[in-house]
Amino acid sequence: MGGRGRASRDTSTEERLSAEPVEQVVSYIVIGHDTPLGGAIYPFLEQTGRAWHILSRPLNAPNDTRPADTFGLAEPTLRWVSAEGVSDLYVDGMSTEEFLKATGLSLHLDKGAYVLSKRLSRLLRPHFLSGFFAAEEVTIRYLDSLDANGRKVWDGAGVVSRAMLRKMVLSQDMPPAKRAQLLREIDLARRVEFTLLTANGQDKGHAIVADDLDADFVLPRDTKGEVRLTNTTIFAGLTAVHGREEMRLDIQSLINLYPFFEENQLLEWLGQEGELFVQSIQEGTAAAMMGRIDEYVSLADVTGWHVREYLASGGHPLWFGSITKSLINQHLARLNRSTREKLRLPIPGGRLYVMPAAVGQAAGIENLSVPRGHIQLDPTYGTAWVNDEDWLALGDSPNPGRTGADGEGIAAILGGADNDDALWVHPFTDYDGTRRVLAWRSPNQVGEYVVLQPTAGSAPLPWQTAGGEAITYPAGDSRKLPPRIDQTSPQYLGLVAADSTGNLGQGQAYSPAVMAAAVERAQNNRGVLGMYCNSLMLHQAVFGRLPATPPAPLEQVIDGTVKTGADLGQVKNWTYEDTRNLLRKRMPIPQLLHGRLSAEPGQRQPQPIASQGHWLDRLEAGVKGHIGRIEAKRDELVKQCQPPRTVFDSALADPETITIGAGLNRVYSRAVKQLSQARPDKKLAPKEQEATRQAVESYLKSYPPARQAAILRGAMASLYLGEARGGDTAVWLPGATIEGGRNAGVAQLSIQALREIGVLDEIDQVGGKVLVYPNAAPEKSAYQTIGLQGVWFHQLRAEAEKAGRPAPTQMSDVPKEQAREAKQQVNAQVRTGLKDLRLHIREAEGRKAAYTPAGELFGYLSRDSEGIVAVGEWVKVRFGLARDGNVRVAVE
Repeated sequence: MGGRGRASRDTSTEERLSAEPVEQVVSYIVIGHDTPLGGAIYPFLEQTGRAWHILSRPLNAPNDTRPADTFGLAEPTLRWVSAEGVSDLYVDGMSTEEFLKATGLSLHLDKGAYVLSKRLSRLLRPHFLSGFFAAEEVTIRYLDSLDANGRKVWDGAGVVSRAMLRKMVLSQDMPPAKRAQLLREIDLARRVEFTLLTANGQDKGHAIVADDLDADFVLPRDTKGEVRLTNTTIFAGLTAVHGREEMRLDIQSLINLYPFFEENQLLEWLGQEGELFVQSIQEGTAAAMMGRIDEYVSLADVTGWHVREYLASGGHPLWFGSITKSLINQHLARLNRSTREKLRLPIPGGRLYVMPAAVGQAAGIENLSVPRGHIQLDPTYGTAWVNDEDWLALGDSPNPGRTGADGEGIAAILGGADNDDALWVHPFTDYDGTRRVLAWRSPNQVGEYVVLQPTAGSAPLPWQTAGGEAITYPAGDSRKLPPRIDQTSPQYLGLVAADSTGNLGQGQAYSPAVMAAAVERAQNNRGVLGMYCNSLMLHQAVFGRLPATPPAPLEQVIDGTVKTGADLGQVKNWTYEDTRNLLRKRMPIPQLLHGRLSAEPGQRQPQPIASQGHWLDRLEAGVKGHIGRIEAKRDELVKQCQPPRTVFDSALADPETITIGAGLNRVYSRAVKQLSQARPDKKLAPKEQEATRQAVESYLKSYPPARQAAILRGAMASLYLGEARGGDTAVWLPGATIEGGRNAGVAQLSIQALREIGVLDEIDQVGGKVLVYPNAAPEKSAYQTIGLQGVWFHQLRAEAEKAGRPAPTQMSDVPKEQAREAKQQVNAQVRTGLKDLRLHIREAEGRKAAYTPAGELFGYLSRDSEGIVAVGEWVKVRFGLARDGNVRVAVE
């Protein structure tokens, strides 16, 4: 019974309504039966055999609908609410009762609308791996012998068999690349998120995958009864879970853990990341990573961005300045958007999901032993294993009896963590030389962290540097951490009323209308969690401590937002008053945090005063400086770019293409200059960028299609030989923007032009797999181009000296007409007579210069060429181009 095909649909109503003109602009997102989901499906909605739509709207959005989206239904088939918004399900021609009967679902409001909404959202979401099974096809072994502490250890945890993963059903409409990825996950996944639904209710959490297990699932007895099946069928949905061996510190964690993470160390790590990235561009490792093709990649994935297609085809970033610039600009965009604005800073460490060792031992993991006070970082399982007793009660907790028998445990200290929660982990060497791991959740309150020792089998999570060194356990000082939360006694005001959830549909029969109270509560609570976190961050940053009397523990506010629906109105009012107090006191606040002040709607308040010299100000200034250095390095690398020799050889074999290609580059440059003059920042808006693209494409299309590839190669050569000024952007312009991406443009033609001469490989999709077909192996260029300045002037001087005439001492001494004739002479000479000229590099007047074999000064090297050749070297000119009496030559 595990298999299923796509059900046929009765879409008569939808077809009728789709003929109506629709111009209404609405405030919601629609996901429907015909929405492309890449092979994922909504299992319970598939069961209906009907057309359906889920309308998801923000909490503050109006409840407006288009008839075509609701199939003409007066009310939704189902409604549920979350912290982000309201979701309405419309199934064509189905009432709530009819839908529940068709799917076998039974809904119960015993714990109110918020809790039921959580259960529904877990089921009514897209699944890649899922199935409906007969009861005898799935065995669930519940651990009924667990005592109270054992149930806490297993809270949200389980073990699943590899055989169960192999029972999962994949959609027949799944793309081959996604299918291959999921089949690999089925064979290799070590940790999964699971959702089970039976007649008893819903089991959910994270499970460790066991290759040899006497049941399909081993779970604690913690079945949630708000949603049940009315038949003997079992629904199972699985998603593979992976950790990450890298991390970026968020601003809340940064402020709450300061000064353990102080600005100089953070900026050093940021600089090391930048150096490693730049090195990856220079050495081509970034190209290998971004252009990698495996069995999970589709052809559309590769060709959807011309830079990736170029890299996947074997291109090196430093062959073309526009490619290098695109890669570094992408890195800079993240630095500006994420690092500078949000202070998401790279640090050594990773993101792993927590789990007490008992669960792993039940799954049969060998040699898994975590003593008290220890942690085992295990990227293979995506897991940070902790000691079972520590999970309940850390031995050094000063609060005996609060959670476990001996004190407060990891779960409580980390804000009520469950076994499906992720931890940020930072391995470090403490002040006393001991290796330790700092672990915390996000979001977090000050003091919600633990420091544990790594086991002998713990992965070190190395930090790579540009010098090739992998740093493990960098220096840290746990004495700089704030007091752990179980070692403090905050005087909370108790502003979250525990009894404020009872009016949210509790005990009533389910209907979409019953969710109205929950929607209203969610609307009233909207934004409170973020406002409260911001208030706590502001206090910690400005005063170095929490408020004297906070309104409630952060965990309660989180639960009220996403779980219980408790009334958070008093917490909201507290944040408004707290902001007013800060502004009334005229406390200097770091500029970075001004946007985190809680402005009460309709109320005027003073402008905040920006601090000067606060550690956050210094950190922000350091990040800006780093961005400037990356920009400078980008510009330096772009100047060093040069295509392979094959490109020059191809263009020089057909010199006319260089002239035509230079014209293409000039069309682009003129368009940019004209369109940018009217803008203060000289940057092109999207509309103007489109105009430049059209101008370049029109120029290229004025030549026969069979000639266009050669013209593009000529354009490339002209730029790098000095015939045209500016970058090579024109030949790497993407196509017109369309829904879901872009059309093929000049960039794709350039890729094909390079394939024609064997510089890039061919890419195609065969039998569902993307394959690379090597062309002639691209050679490393035997040429370097160097610029020679003032060639016309030095030749004019040499001719005057030979004729016995006075030689001019500086260019301004030469009459304009004579200078023009001298430049034309050099231009003609370069076109006809430079091949195989030998030049000797010497030093003259503090600069590098090139001399002929006769000892005559030929020209001074341009500044961007001085690092290419050394004093004393002889170079052989292969070909060159001239502009305004200056020469750019390719030399061996």
